[in-house]
Amino acid sequence: MGMFTECQEELIRALKEAGCEKEPFTSKKRMELSAESRISAVLCEEELVERASGKKVYTSADGARLKRIKLYDRNITYTVVIGDYDQKRAEQTYESFLEGLATGIYVDGNYVALEPSEAQWMGEKDHILHAKVAVQLQVSCQGGLYQDYEMGKITDVNVDIRKGE
Repeated sequence: MGMFTECQEELIRALKEAGCEKEPFTSKKRMELSAESRISAVLCEEELVERASGKKVYTSADGARLKRIKLYDRNITYTVVIGDYDQKRAEQTYESFLEGLATGIYVDGNYVALEPSEAQWMGEKDHILHAKVAVQLQVSCQGGLYQDYEMGKITDVNVDIRKGE
């Protein structure tokens, strides 16, 4: 799986462990049409892609020497929504979500940092949900797209040395 799917699944996992009983919505339209007062969602807002340059030589688990080139920096921003009819329960779920959220995950062997940033609390008149109170939290997933190249082994090279000719 790729970075988009893995990050979304990690956010959903953290919501479920925080106490969200139902499957979180992943579609804004379906969330807005829902009549539930206890609600959660993981919505992708945007992905910023920027060409990158960086090289690193490393040894894989099977002993092969590889050169890894970073092709792109990727930054995917998700909005995590937690809504409830009870303000204390919403705040408890929110804090449990933050406590249970990993600082990062590995996607195809590459580290992706998960950085929560801005949270916005809203009363029942400030949003379209049926919840009494809701919080929207921005979570940035910062990773990259890499390409690996196998390096030649020194044993594959023949060197012929002639001395004193």
